[in-house]
Formats: sequence, structure tokens, C-alpha cells
Amino acid sequence: MAATVGSIAQTIEKAAPKQWAEEWDNVGLLVGNMADRVERVLLALDGTLEVVAEAKERNAQMIVAHHPLMFRPLKNLRADNPQAEVPLQLLKHGIAYYAAHTNLDQSRFSASRLLGQSLGLREMDYLAVTGYESLVKLAVFVPAADVEKVRQALVKAGVGESITGGAHSTFYAESFFQSNGEGMFRPLPGAEPALGAIGELTRVAEVKLESILPERLSERAIKALLKAHPYEEPAYDLIPLQNRGQARGYGIIGYLPQAESLGNVWNRLLGLLRDEPWADWVDERPKESPRSEQNPVLVREPKSVNMGKNTETCFSGIRLAGDLAKAVRKVAILNGSGGSFVQKALFQGTDLFIAGDIDHHAALDALQGGMAVADIGHFISERPMVHNLAHYLRSAKALQGVEFIMSKADKSPWLVQTSEKQ
Repeated sequence: MAATVGSIAQTIEKAAPKQWAEEWDNVGLLVGNMADRVERVLLALDGTLEVVAEAKERNAQMIVAHHPLMFRPLKNLRADNPQAEVPLQLLKHGIAYYAAHTNLDQSRFSASRLLGQSLGLREMDYLAVTGYESLVKLAVFVPAADVEKVRQALVKAGVGESITGGAHSTFYAESFFQSNGEGMFRPLPGAEPALGAIGELTRVAEVKLESILPERLSERAIKALLKAHPYEEPAYDLIPLQNRGQARGYGIIGYLPQAESLGNVWNRLLGLLRDEPWADWVDERPKESPRSEQNPVLVREPKSVNMGKNTETCFSGIRLAGDLAKAVRKVAILNGSGGSFVQKALFQGTDLFIAGDIDHHAALDALQGGMAVADIGHFISERPMVHNLAHYLRSAKALQGVEFIMSKADKSPWLVQTSEKQ
């Protein structure tokens, strides 16, 4: 059964709300209609002409991408305007385009966290915290016979799931408290009460059902409550809290189980980027690498690699700066451009900083501060996040009738390769 563009957007925004995006960013549905039906979605990092052509060829009605199409307003939609070419092709073929950019970078699906898990990092935290969820407490008074119906409606709206910023919060769902009491009301002429009679004081055995939820889910929760509650006018409280909800931010920082040489960590990183275990499945538990200090592979740059197991990408552009014998324990990772985060990683005592787009001067600053840097390129550093998003969407119950496929045309723009002698 097909879903709609809107239901897919809503599922993405449950994990990566649009309000998390930077002010300069342009996220959400950029081309298309929220009401359009969707049976197949193509996922990509970039919305290039090749990706749009692939979507048409593979009968995808929607593209979900990381990078937005338009950062600056288009002045026209003329055919001779290169900036308008992709939007025009999308409109011509009736393909919707949705972008989740800096909001997705700050979510639990970031490539930084996935790479950190794959390297086996422990005690991971955000490299740069950008904010915390605002929380509210919802309390609703329900006739005892209808408590479970209302509770289940609230659960489906996301209430009681991963509430606090605690280390184990994500392992709990359907968290509620209930207490018994007596409700009373007098229906007046014109009312259509579910219980009681017009003009008579009605006393009802009721249950007070309470839970905490992110403020951004309040509207959805109240709609679900009103639909499930038997009363015409349910009594409920929505109370702002001082409690901190879950943190969000850019990048991650954590510790290897034990110190390793930079050369060994580099080899393990190369192996992960080459093999892409996340292309097949994602596991929250960090994996143990088969490579070891006693049996290292050669430190070299492969000529090319099949990224995502479906698209050829130049692999030779990744580079490492630092002493291969240096002991590494504390590692920071940032998907996307990392040059502006070098100082933050240095300040936190990082031994190795892994990111994309590290420029010459940022690398020198890092080395001067005693920190090694690995520049794995923008595309390679963010590609795992697209896989992570695909796994999340495939597992969403509301989207079980939709096929989510990874783009084969999505690739790095860089084509320079090393020689065979290198």
C-alpha cells in the first residue's frame, strides 16, 4: 500500500525535526505535493541531474536527499538557467524532492555516530552540543474503561518514548504514570455527554494518565488524545518543564577500548569505508574489527572502491596527517565539512579527528596542537548517513508499503585517482 509524500516527511521529521536546521539551511519538501501518493523512494546524498534521471528510470515518485537543491532563491525557472535545471526536471516528471540536511546531521542517524560505533568507540558524546529538547508534561483525565484506548493513541503519537537525556532513555518506551480519582461535571443544555444526563451533576471514576514528551510533539499528541477520548471536552493539562530532554549536536567524540597506533586506526577506518557494513544492516552495538596491531594491513590509498555496493566513487582523495606511530585513544568524528571544528576537537584533547574537507591551514593547526587529522572527503563521510536513514524508513510501520532504494547514480564529483605505483 502506497504512502504519501507527507507521511514520509512526517516520519523523517519525527527523528530530525525541521526546526533543528540552521537558519541558513533549506530543508523539508522543496519540490512536490504533500498529498501525492508514493510507492518507491530513491535515497541519495545529492540531487544531481543523474540522480533525477535515475529516479525516473526506476519509477521512483520521490527523492529523499541530504543536500538541499536551493540554498539561494531562484530568480527564474528558465530552461537556460543551470540552477533551475534540476527543479524543472523534477516538475516535468512529477518527482517530489525532500531534503534533510543540518537537522539530520544533529540527529541520532548522523554518519558521525555510525562511524564511531563501527570503529568501536565508547562513551560517545556530541562533539558540539547545539541544544536540548524542550519537554512538557501531559496529564489527561479518562474514564477507567477508556484508559487503554487513550494510552495507545498517545503511544502512537510518540508520547512516553525516549523522554529524558539520560544515558538509558532510548531503551524505554510507553512510560506513563496513572492514579485513580473521581471526576465530576454537570452537562448543560446543548451538550451531548458520553456519560450522565443534562442538568445533573455526574460523578465518574476516572484515571489521571501522565507522561512527558518533547514539546514539538505536543500538537500531534493532543490531536490523538481528542480523537481517542470519549468525552466531548476532555480535561487535560500541558505543563512546561525545566527538565532537560535529549541533547542534539554535531559530530561525536569518544574513546577506543584501548590505545592503538594511528596507522592501525587508519587501516581499520579504510577497511570500514571500503566494505561499508552499514550498507547491509545497522546495529547499535560497536563491531570488533578483525584487524589487529599484530596483523596490520598496508597503509596506502586504494585506487577506487565500490561505495554503497552500487556506485563507483573515487577513494584516493582521502588523506591522513600525523605520525603513524602516534598512540590514539580519544577520537572525534564529524560528517561533512570539518575544518571549522578543528579547534573544538583540539580543546577537548582529541588524538585523532576524522572529517571531510579539512583544508591545509586547519590541518597545520591540528598537527601543531598534537592532533592527527583524517580527511575522508565530504561524500564518503556522509554516505553512511543515507544508508542509516534508509534503514530507519524501511522499519517504519506506517511506511511498510513503500520501497526505499539507494541511488546508484549518487557519487562523489571528484574523479582524480592515484597511479598504480602509489
